[in-house]
Amino acid sequence: MVASLWPGPEENKPVPAVSATPELTERVRVSVLNGCGVPQVAARMTRKARGLGLDVIHVGNADSFGFLQSVVIDRGGDPEKARQVAALLGIPNWIQQISDDTYRLEEVQIIIGKDYKSLKLLE
Repeated sequence: MVASLWPGPEENKPVPAVSATPELTERVRVSVLNGCGVPQVAARMTRKARGLGLDVIHVGNADSFGFLQSVVIDRGGDPEKARQVAALLGIPNWIQQISDDTYRLEEVQIIIGKDYKSLKLLE
């Protein structure tokens, strides 16, 4: 008996495509803040984030331009959303921090640091 190297009809099924970009499980409200002082870096990140399905509701400057690394911060008490946003944007740093401001609208805050050139989204 000779074994065939070609798959039979049952084995010849299409393989589902795998997305190279992580997907969000639901729409997330985010703010994008410039933490490095480079002009227009928050606007550039905003365009990319909206293109990836994030609901950017605020764009502005962080309290300081001294952020060495970009960071994603959980502001709504759901660390999974922050983790998903960080993965989607290619930002390795995220922080679980529940907001004490009950009127805060964003669920996740993105602060762009001086490492912004390493983020593929800003190329």
